[in-house]
Amino acid sequence: MGIVARKSGGGVQLELELERGDLIPGRLVPGVLRLLPGSPREIRGAFVTLVGTEHWKHEVTDRDANGTTRTRIVREERELPRVPVELLGSTALGGAERRDLPFEIPVPGLGPPSVAADVCGVTWTLEAKLDVPGFDPGIAMPVTIHQPTALLRAGVVPLDQFALWPSADATADGLQSSISLDPVPLDLGGPFTGRLSLETDGRYEVQEVRLELRVHAEATVSSGLREEITIWSAAVLGAGRLPPGRQEFEFAGELPETALPTATLPHGRTNARMHVIVARAWARDPHLVRDVALATTTEV
Repeated sequence: MGIVARKSGGGVQLELELERGDLIPGRLVPGVLRLLPGSPREIRGAFVTLVGTEHWKHEVTDRDANGTTRTRIVREERELPRVPVELLGSTALGGAERRDLPFEIPVPGLGPPSVAADVCGVTWTLEAKLDVPGFDPGIAMPVTIHQPTALLRAGVVPLDQFALWPSADATADGLQSSISLDPVPLDLGGPFTGRLSLETDGRYEVQEVRLELRVHAEATVSSGLREEITIWSAAVLGAGRLPPGRQEFEFAGELPETALPTATLPHGRTNARMHVIVARAWARDPHLVRDVALATTTEV
């Protein structure tokens, strides 16, 4: 087994053990709930449940009696639908009796995956509870639900137009580019390689040419907040002159293992884009941008 949580309450020591804490949508995950009562106990039932909690932020404008308005940010939370799994019906436990209750918890086929953005996101917890007379003891452990590459490739999750293309073109301010990535989708926590083809119609004096992979998160409600998170960056050219014609740059990196996959949530969404930023002195920096899809596992 992989992870264990322990807690005492209501005269019973609970031990919750799960094969793994990172869960794949559509699969069964084995686990065990152990009951160690300190004295004879009547138990009406034992249950385990995957509990998903979504959060999102939006602005609310209030008006006082004088007509003055004030805008404040509100963070809301809502539980996703629960599907409890019953492990034990009505029974009596002796004071020295240990009861092991093996189970297989089904992971929702479409998640949603764990998302750790500030303005929107989802957290998941595996919760076990006993139904006993009086106080109902319980125990919980945090888990992660992945966004698999297979789910993104299958088209189940809405993606931007060119997110799954190995190569995509972009233009801005007289610059033309082609940005290639491998693998597609990119795997958070894994390595990747790429190639940038950059073509100009004149001479550019640049401070640098850099790449930035940015995750855009937004709460899809009225007055919902948005944020942009840069999770990877690298320079491919330093200060100097960018001559006319086509220039080729190869790059490689490793993405952080963070819960910011491409996802659609009940009240939010996340997507990603690779920015090619041509930094210039005393001038607006052109951004050449392509869509990117982000997964959190290549296991499926």
